[in-house]
Amino acid sequence: MSEKKERLYSLDVLRGLDMLLLTVIGPIMMSINSAWGLPPAVVAQFNHAWGGFVLWDIIMPLFIFMCGAAIPLALTRRLDAQGRPTAGFWKHILGRVVLLWFLGMLVQGQLLTFKPLQIHPYCNTLHSIAVGYFFTALVMLVPSKAVQFAIGPLLLLVYGLLLHFGGDYTRDGNFAAIVERAFYRPFLPAGHRVFEVGGGYTWVLTSLQFVAMTLAGYYSTLVLRSGFPQKKKAIILFVYAFAALGLAFALSPVVPIIKQIFTVSCTLLAIGWSVLALAVLYVLTDILKLRSGMGLVLLFGQLALTAYMLHSPPIAAGLKALAKTFAQGAPQIFGATAQPFVVAVVECGIMIFLMKCWKIIKTR
Repeated sequence: MSEKKERLYSLDVLRGLDMLLLTVIGPIMMSINSAWGLPPAVVAQFNHAWGGFVLWDIIMPLFIFMCGAAIPLALTRRLDAQGRPTAGFWKHILGRVVLLWFLGMLVQGQLLTFKPLQIHPYCNTLHSIAVGYFFTALVMLVPSKAVQFAIGPLLLLVYGLLLHFGGDYTRDGNFAAIVERAFYRPFLPAGHRVFEVGGGYTWVLTSLQFVAMTLAGYYSTLVLRSGFPQKKKAIILFVYAFAALGLAFALSPVVPIIKQIFTVSCTLLAIGWSVLALAVLYVLTDILKLRSGMGLVLLFGQLALTAYMLHSPPIAAGLKALAKTFAQGAPQIFGATAQPFVVAVVECGIMIFLMKCWKIIKTR
């Protein structure tokens, strides 16, 4: 089998690390903080803030990035010999979009209330992935690779100009929030509070950035699946990563890094860190073949959506209640102070057990 046909181990590893950070490392670190306390600088790495970029801020854009990275692998084989989409191509795309949209509304926690005013149709990471997936799949059909590679930067430019000249960079005064309120207002009765940015995100106009982030992952896999030698592929990714990071930091004095509205500097920073992480892992796992001890990471990488769903509020609440039941005798052994940590560890253990069971079922 040629290298071009081999599975890219680094993609599964990076996806797995992202999900481990979200579902295991973050919760355990917060449980340690609840039990014994952590330095404020460490705690800050696991909390979103308006402005700046911390470790916790990479999870969502990296998830979107990895979705784009999977597109050439999932969709190329669904094109015919002339590179045209088959019925299977459209079936796969539309099926994936519908599934992600439904699951996104399900994990929002309000779907089963059957109260339209409580169910925002576009408000979840899975929705942003669905949007990025759909439009990146369309970009994939563009015959010219040069045009494909130009669309991502163009989206960044258009979004950046709209935000910079259409408002300011405050929570309520930024142009993405203005568009968000204008979009939702016609669907709500007079006096009902429209969707505000607040501690959340903007989604409608920010879709431009979700697509750009997905395209960044798509571009990266095109490089990795190209006919270049492995070392050249790695060099291209490193140059790509440092160019994005350099541009992000250069823009940041004028365009602040704000994750909630995905300012251009924030998106470029996220792209840079994502590509850099992929490049490092490509060197380590696909070139040097350093793959031992990766079982848990691969489990989360191959079942990323399952891990995300288990971590979602409606399901996580049940897992936490189960974990508290299993750990109810722990204070007698470890002391009451350690209880938040013990519960978090048990909850993560239950999640990993369920994922392993699901993997066994899927492979049968």
